[in-house]
Amino acid sequence: MARLPYPDLERVAPARLAILGYPANRLLNITRIALHMPEKLWRGHIALKQAMTRDTTMDLVLREVLIMRVAHNARCDYELHHHISISANLGFSLQKQDAIARQDYAALTEDERAVAIFTDETCKLSVSDKTLATVRAMFGDALVMEMAAIIASYWGTAMMVAVTGVEPDEEPVRNWATAQGGSEED
Repeated sequence: MARLPYPDLERVAPARLAILGYPANRLLNITRIALHMPEKLWRGHIALKQAMTRDTTMDLVLREVLIMRVAHNARCDYELHHHISISANLGFSLQKQDAIARQDYAALTEDERAVAIFTDETCKLSVSDKTLATVRAMFGDALVMEMAAIIASYWGTAMMVAVTGVEPDEEPVRNWATAQGGSEED
């Protein structure tokens, strides 16, 4: 059970709901609970979350490796609920999902392994010079910064889940490209 009540959508400003595409698009629980934020903060927050699901340039498979490692590092069942589904729809086998969960990166591609290690070290705030040099050489500085921003965004979502006790949604997101409600955060 959520530790904070969800806002009554009948009392939420219609302009906010329009940004979210509601009622045509479903609202994830994390999106609903965020409606408690003051207007200016909420607008920046939702713009960032929408950009993280719609506007990243990162390869989708590598992005899911990154997000799954954030979710495991943060012990965020809410994020895992969605991203196990999303990764499966990107072709991740149960074995690959389990290997990512256990930090057994031997079966991952070189790029996936580098992203997983970079994510783990970033979550611990201890990126080594070697890891940073590796990802810079492989992906370039712009993508390294994008990865850091994605990690920060999903870590922030995990923190909100921890504070609010948001429950997993009934149905997980299956694919961001076709998901209703592009405002869905995780």
